Amino acid sequence: MMDGQWSGGGTGGEGGSGGPTSSSPIGQLVDGRYRLSDVIGTGGSGTVYLAEDISLGRRVAVKVLHTAASRDPAFVRQFRAEAQAVASLNSPHVVDVYDWGVDGQAFLVTEYLGGGSLRSILASGRTLSPSQVLVLALDACRGLDHAHSRGLVPRDVKPANLLFGDDGRLRIADFGLAAAMAGEQPGSGHAGTARYASPEQARGKVVDGRSDVYALALCMVEAVTGHLPFVESTVAGTLRAREGRDVPVPDVLGPLAPVVARAGAAHPDKRPTAAEFGRMLLSMAEGMPRPEPLQLVGPGEIGASPLAGEAASVTPSVSPDAAPAPPQRPVGPRRRWPAAVLTVALVVGAVVGGTVLWENTRDVTRRLPSLVGSSGESAGTLLTQLGWVVEERFDRQDGSVQGELLEMIPAGGTPLAEGENVVIVISLGADRVAVPTGLVGVTASEAARLLDEAGLTTGEVTRGFSEETLPGLVIEVPGDASSLPLGTAVDLVLSEGPAPRSVPTGLTGMQAADVQASLLALKLVPVLVDTPGLSEVGTVVGVSPEPGTPLAVGGEIQVLVSSGPEPRPVPAVEGLSVVAADARLQAAGFRQVDVVGPADGRVTSQDPASGYLGLPQTRVTLISE
Repeated sequence: MMDGQWSGGGTGGEGGSGGPTSSSPIGQLVDGRYRLSDVIGTGGSGTVYLAEDISLGRRVAVKVLHTAASRDPAFVRQFRAEAQAVASLNSPHVVDVYDWGVDGQAFLVTEYLGGGSLRSILASGRTLSPSQVLVLALDACRGLDHAHSRGLVPRDVKPANLLFGDDGRLRIADFGLAAAMAGEQPGSGHAGTARYASPEQARGKVVDGRSDVYALALCMVEAVTGHLPFVESTVAGTLRAREGRDVPVPDVLGPLAPVVARAGAAHPDKRPTAAEFGRMLLSMAEGMPRPEPLQLVGPGEIGASPLAGEAASVTPSVSPDAAPAPPQRPVGPRRRWPAAVLTVALVVGAVVGGTVLWENTRDVTRRLPSLVGSSGESAGTLLTQLGWVVEERFDRQDGSVQGELLEMIPAGGTPLAEGENVVIVISLGADRVAVPTGLVGVTASEAARLLDEAGLTTGEVTRGFSEETLPGLVIEVPGDASSLPLGTAVDLVLSEGPAPRSVPTGLTGMQAADVQASLLALKLVPVLVDTPGLSEVGTVVGVSPEPGTPLAVGGEIQVLVSSGPEPRPVPAVEGLSVVAADARLQAAGFRQVDVVGPADGRVTSQDPASGYLGLPQTRVTLISE
């Protein structure tokens, strides 16, 4: 991630603790959820705030990145991808990433650790015992091994990123996101902090987890001595100082010295992996005294300013002409210096100063790092900071992406004196070709042929409905670009024909002719079926399938049309009372009944006779006595 995420006085970081300024966003909400309070760290990439997650009611650390980075779409894409990868880690020795996003500025939300960092301990004047360093390094190895096994290489292991919770347990911060701040692809060797960069990282070569092991060895040496090897007054000098040289291991490390020497080997093939280093350290634990608890430096007790060269990234974030950082504060208890000692110190200072001046002014020849395939902008900045004059040229090349470094003149690996010219050729992207016209309305195979002839390929093929275009033909080419880089995949949308229809509601009770016209307008096929009933002849009494059912265009719908009532037999009522006879006829559907004779008499005859097939309107006459 970014260099120096947390300060020594809070959750850690290279920058010193700060406070709100007139332009500080303290008190504001980030993403509508995280209310910022105290500034607990600053660095080259952004500012870290103590914040409250108002949704979950917990304290978190929120890093708000600088506006310049947040406005770069390429950075935001890589930042999100790196943050998601880091958030997938599940180790008790890696800082938990809770959330990330862009709310005006890119931000990252992590767990808040109140125990400070190794940097804050060292800046307070304390050093660690070999036993304490052993415990610290074991925890770091576990976190690194977990990340390395999942393809993540932090490339920025340093005291400021070795954080402690209140329980004293170590977590590694800024995991894997140095590349996002550098704008580089994972695995390239350019991101990280110069003071802790491995020799291969300093040369811009591809790195793996063994670079993190080298950085951890440097941290262990610094933890017991309070001083870091290979630190010069410039970034270029710091990087040059460690070329081909193993990390010098002091005797104060005791039994740990041999294994730390292995981890600090100049050549990566001679170093152990994080898992191997952890096992080597563990094998030494039995013969060492039990460590005293670490004296953690909590928030607000110390604010460690960036050490000289420590805030500078291997991919330069600091101008090579910038003034040197303030000198490192002395480590250890304050003492009154006798005049004689002061005189010796001044003499030694003059000698060292003269040596540094000679080192920085003499002509130096060193090999160019091989940077082809990396970000052209980052490569140019790195070469400039390392002392060469960079000339940029631009070209197009098939298979390349815009901004990619295509070529270096002279090539990587060439010995070249500082101050000489280096030409870098940066890609403008692949050659552009015209998108063929006439793709709409042809078959998928014909569209693929046209795209192939134009130097393009067929991308994702999806389907959609069309009232006019036959199924299987192209109805749309998403996007409106008239030209695209050579080899670009072009998406196509094919027709599935008209969209399905829904059987209409409200057809029952309408006249058959009207229903037939409505269905034909929807491109559905009505099939009329006569159905006897009491409804008026020609009235629709039902449809099948039922209303609301989806139906393909051309699908049939049965329309049930009333053909009127059917004839039915007249029941036998002779011998019944007039009242009973009338009731039986009514129940059979005969409503027209005449009675000749007494109304309270008995039926002696009927007309028509029983069994006659009549309609509801047939008149039945009853003779009674």
